[in-house]
Amino acid sequence: MQELRLKIGKMSCVNCSNAVEKIARKIQGVQNASVSYVNSSGVFLVDDLSLKGELEKKIKALGYEILQDNENIAEFKQKELLKLRYNLILSIIISAVAMALMSFAHNSSLLQLILGCVGVFYCGRDFYLRAFAGLLHKSLDMNTLVSLGSFCAIFYSFLAFFGVFEGHLYFAEASMIISFVLLGKFLEEGAKFKAKSYENSLLSLDIKMSRVKDESGEFKELPSSFVKAGDIVLVRDGESLSVDGVVVEGRAEVDLSFLNGEFVPVIRQKDDEMEAGAVIISGMLVIKATKNAMDSKLEVIKDMIFKASNAKMPIARLVDKISAYFVGGILLFALGVFVFWVLNQGLNSAFLHASAVLLISCPCALGLATPIALVLAISNATKHFVLIKNPASLELLRRGDFFIFDKTGTLSNEDLTVFSHNLKESDFELLCELEALNSHPIARALSAKKAMNSALEGELESIAARGLCFKSKEGVYLAGNEALLRENDIVVSKEHKDFIFKNSEQAPVVVYFAKDKECLGVVCLANELRKEAKKLVDFLHSRGKKTVILSGDNEKSVSLVAKALNIAEFKANLSPQDKLNLLKEYQKKGVCVFVGDGINDAAALSLANVSFAMNAGSTLAKGAGDFVLMKDDLNAISYAFKLSQKSFAIIKQNLLWAFFYNLCCIPVAAGLPSLLASWDAFTSLLSSLVGTQSASAWALALSNFVLTPHLAALAMCFSSIAVVLNSLRLRRKL
Repeated sequence: MQELRLKIGKMSCVNCSNAVEKIARKIQGVQNASVSYVNSSGVFLVDDLSLKGELEKKIKALGYEILQDNENIAEFKQKELLKLRYNLILSIIISAVAMALMSFAHNSSLLQLILGCVGVFYCGRDFYLRAFAGLLHKSLDMNTLVSLGSFCAIFYSFLAFFGVFEGHLYFAEASMIISFVLLGKFLEEGAKFKAKSYENSLLSLDIKMSRVKDESGEFKELPSSFVKAGDIVLVRDGESLSVDGVVVEGRAEVDLSFLNGEFVPVIRQKDDEMEAGAVIISGMLVIKATKNAMDSKLEVIKDMIFKASNAKMPIARLVDKISAYFVGGILLFALGVFVFWVLNQGLNSAFLHASAVLLISCPCALGLATPIALVLAISNATKHFVLIKNPASLELLRRGDFFIFDKTGTLSNEDLTVFSHNLKESDFELLCELEALNSHPIARALSAKKAMNSALEGELESIAARGLCFKSKEGVYLAGNEALLRENDIVVSKEHKDFIFKNSEQAPVVVYFAKDKECLGVVCLANELRKEAKKLVDFLHSRGKKTVILSGDNEKSVSLVAKALNIAEFKANLSPQDKLNLLKEYQKKGVCVFVGDGINDAAALSLANVSFAMNAGSTLAKGAGDFVLMKDDLNAISYAFKLSQKSFAIIKQNLLWAFFYNLCCIPVAAGLPSLLASWDAFTSLLSSLVGTQSASAWALALSNFVLTPHLAALAMCFSSIAVVLNSLRLRRKL
């Protein structure tokens, strides 16, 4: 069994992804298929990769396109959005002119015909092409209803134009149907295109080139994808490693936050293992690759993200089934209505009733119910510094059972801060001035306390993985870790050790400061909790939500944060795979919301039902998250939660209205009023309620009432306007 991945363009709705899955599973040798409409991608389990050609051929036959890469998808979607906007504007102009001619120019039948045909068959051509391709492969979707409804109106109008029927011309209404459906699609596609703006930035994480040792013993640049197991790779200051391996030479400080979330760099030297994605802060390493670059842990994390983003939630599968039954049910019902009225009143009446059913059930209100609300919710969220990348997650957020947090960079600030020190004030100021000359992450915590003093005179030396040495007339100063002092035979007094022990739980990072072989004192550094973290956790607890911490940090550090925030459940020392496995266990118990910031969180962010990424976090994390907090303010999560509740309430109202509208109007379009008027039991009941004379008048009015395609189209417009007006309430601040 092998895995085949394809990028698929021109999918316009969830029914499109269903159609691709259905046709793929029919191919012999394809064991399973999972297609994501949102991500424009599909994963196929095949017996042999040679099936790729046949699979692509079948997908193209459905009217979709096979794309080559993420950049191609972005360009393709942008072109499609521009094309959709052009069709929408042209369709609105045509509909408006045709409606004006119908209302005020009674001798404009030919012009109405031309405009109607352009509006339906040109502006709405994609609906027809996709509906036709779907019918060829026995797949029904919303395109089928839109196409049949508008075509019936056009076809009936042609017959009336040439005198076959004596009735109204519906060229304008047919064009208007296309306009409303295009409006819904444009709003939806525009929201999704904006939501996926971070997706392409994932490519910037790729390590394009690596220095690989050739046969002559020289290091030459080679595309990172071609680094193989056994190759010798050189990595210098500021560079990232492209492959997993073992250090064979050198010593350096390395940032492994992508893997474990820890903010403090670690020392790597000979015989230590290294992972792809590690960043060299200072020093140089020569590494022997133990895997191919494409099999590295970083690539595995990306692979987990891809698979997680293609997994379907139960609610998506439920919507798929309802959509399929709705379209098929309406088509069968319209056919039944046509046959019934042919037998009772002839072809003209049958055509009017069947066309009215198709038109009034066109999914304009249903189609606008969700996207218009989402667009307004996205606008509202953006104003409050929350970027919604995946609009569907807004509905799920309110249902979150578990709110799971990473620690460093999420609940606590990523940057270190001075927690306490036992230095004299003059010594502390001097230390801060010296650290202001260094770019090390630990140095930044101290340099923030003091601006760089250009008046300092002396020689400064940065010592890799140790600290710094400053030589001046006053003496030789050392600032760094315990190893630096030990190498220079400087003894740390019991007083300093007791001070370190006292603060070790809350401030585990220590900087020693010494002068001329004497330790002057120490500075204890810590990660402070974000000011708004407690408020957010209290808010979630007040809503009955459970909070959990899953972190790669040490257990002591995580337990302190959990205690401070009153979070009962927490796990420490976790790898990305550990987080993913635990998240899957929590998902068995309920809907999970994950909040993180690092590359190590990316897979969990993607797999979670809903995920929030911090804006200061890694590009991969922001690409995987459903929401991005643009100001790194955790209060935005509580705002998003309230927005989710209000958005879903409005979407539910819109859908209930659309359902009520269909429930009431479809029977009327089918001719129920005239049937009731001819039913003796109904007229008898009416007589007992309003009197015989009034009942006769009511019965006559009902028997003459026909919901023509013209009125059906107007009813459809009214339902859409009601949905839009209701959704506009989302523009207000919560």
